[in-house]
Amino acid sequence: MLRISIDVIVGVSLAFTLFRLFHGPDVLDRLLGYSSVTAKIVILLAVEGIFGERTVFVNLALIYAILSFLGIVIIARYIEREV
Repeated sequence: MLRISIDVIVGVSLAFTLFRLFHGPDVLDRLLGYSSVTAKIVILLAVEGIFGERTVFVNLALIYAILSFLGIVIIARYIEREV
């Protein structure tokens, strides 16, 4: 029961964040939206891994978080050079 409520809360939050990602007025707002979306996906993977007792999802969450962080840093540096 707790897992379903956590999934619903994170899912609704993800929907609002996707709106920010696609309709952000500025590139930096969209980058912030991308960062938030990836953080919420990591949360969903971790919750599924912990409550579903599947360690592969926890490992995927960790790998996804690392790759997301690297992607955000690369995009931020690219934006910094363009401005």
